[in-house]
Amino acid sequence: MLSSTQHIRICSGSEMRAIDEMAEKEYLIDANLLMENAGRAAATVLLDTYPHAGHTTEVLVFAGLGNNAGDAFVTARRLLCLDRRVRVFHLENEERYKGPVLHNFRILKKLKAKMTRLETIGHLDDFFRSSPGPYTIIDGIFGTGLKGNLEGIFFDVVEAINRLKCEEVLALDIPSGVSGDTGAIRGTSIQASLTVSFGFPKLGHFLPPGASRRGKLTNIDISLPSRFKKEGDKFLLIRAPLARLLTDRDRYGHKNSFGHTLLIGGAPGRVGAISMAAAACQRMGTGLTTVATWEDSFDLLSHKLSDESMAVRLKLSGAEYEGYKKALPSYSSIVVGPGLGMRPDAKAVLEELFKTYQGALVLDADALNLVADHKLHGLLQARVGETILTPHPGEMARLLGKKKSEIMEDPIGSLKEAVEKTHSTVLLKGAATLMASTNGVLFLNHYPNDGMATAGSGDVLAGIIGGLVGQGIHAFSATQLGVYLHSLAGDFAARELGHRSMTAPDIVSNISKAIKELSHASEKMEPVEFRAQLL
Repeated sequence: MLSSTQHIRICSGSEMRAIDEMAEKEYLIDANLLMENAGRAAATVLLDTYPHAGHTTEVLVFAGLGNNAGDAFVTARRLLCLDRRVRVFHLENEERYKGPVLHNFRILKKLKAKMTRLETIGHLDDFFRSSPGPYTIIDGIFGTGLKGNLEGIFFDVVEAINRLKCEEVLALDIPSGVSGDTGAIRGTSIQASLTVSFGFPKLGHFLPPGASRRGKLTNIDISLPSRFKKEGDKFLLIRAPLARLLTDRDRYGHKNSFGHTLLIGGAPGRVGAISMAAAACQRMGTGLTTVATWEDSFDLLSHKLSDESMAVRLKLSGAEYEGYKKALPSYSSIVVGPGLGMRPDAKAVLEELFKTYQGALVLDADALNLVADHKLHGLLQARVGETILTPHPGEMARLLGKKKSEIMEDPIGSLKEAVEKTHSTVLLKGAATLMASTNGVLFLNHYPNDGMATAGSGDVLAGIIGGLVGQGIHAFSATQLGVYLHSLAGDFAARELGHRSMTAPDIVSNISKAIKELSHASEKMEPVEFRAQLL
């Protein structure tokens, strides 16, 4: 069984097809067996979710051409054999089906299933006019095999299904029309209420806008060899492995035992950003927190900071600045960027850090914009210490000299390019936050919460990560743990206050709940048919 002690592998469409081929060639696992397992599990999930399907509704199964159609035919047969009312609409002629797809199509014919070849959308419209429903829909039109946009009869059928506004729509593997690799919607797509993914979940299940089309997602094991779970370079963050990163603390330790984080930022009118980051950093259990800001922001920032933070003026000349530079090696981590501003002296501060500081460095907000504007990527590459970049899509576009739309169209490629260009751990913030490091492995955190789209949320995340890496956690691990805790704290805030009303300080105030929740995470084994129940 898939244990919750390891993160869940995510695949692209081509990777999943390669796994299926290896299963057959190397392990003699027949494609028909994999298809049978997929269809059997899909039928089980459907009836567990909608027990009345095929009794009080008629199950309408829509099948395209490839293996997704074969999965649909097996699902239809399993339901028929349970005496459920099923009707199959196939969008291709029998002579175009091959191998196990053709085999399962012919079984349905032998069972005298109700089967209709849809050559024009008029046939489907006529059926809907003559049959009032209600329906349960099964989408087996394309799955992850889609190339290009939906067109012709395929486009028309998807649109017709969506017009029904049916509350029970099961998509097999991924809603037809959604790219399994990017989450892009190819012209149109099925709006599913439930998606059953086979083998491993796909990138398109989590990346917008396609993620919004899948409804509830259940991933099903189809008896693939266990080696495939550990291979690959893309994984979904889950709770139990992250809980192990919250190592026990020395009960006899003192403040110097748990790191000293410096946070730099807070230009006039923007001191809230750095104070928010500092508050989040303290919640992570950091022993000491120091905030450095400009001379013209110092008084206001001092009033905003809690008693546990120390604020120092940041001057670029004189004894105070020399003292600041001499103290840099004493910090276990530095967060720079929240509210920093784009003033010329900010560039000098960054260059000093890149050239002389050898500890863990977290760059956020204006620090990223300064790197982009002044082409400081080479200095980042040359750093000895670990570096973590935390851009949102707009900042990522500036870092890479691209349009924001290009980042959104290819977030995985953009993330890998940013890692290569900066030799840093990089996270790309969003409803599905992506993280990658120089080891080539990518992690995805899927915790969509529109309440997190609030001013200061990113500053909180920077402070969380800075506090963790300052306590000695490796940069990539600290990034994963920080992103997850940030999302979990946001979830607690949303439950308490609602998505519309929560603010960044509410995320900070719920960090302690998130840490406690994660600390008590326990392993659980999933039921046999439901190997990975996902959000």
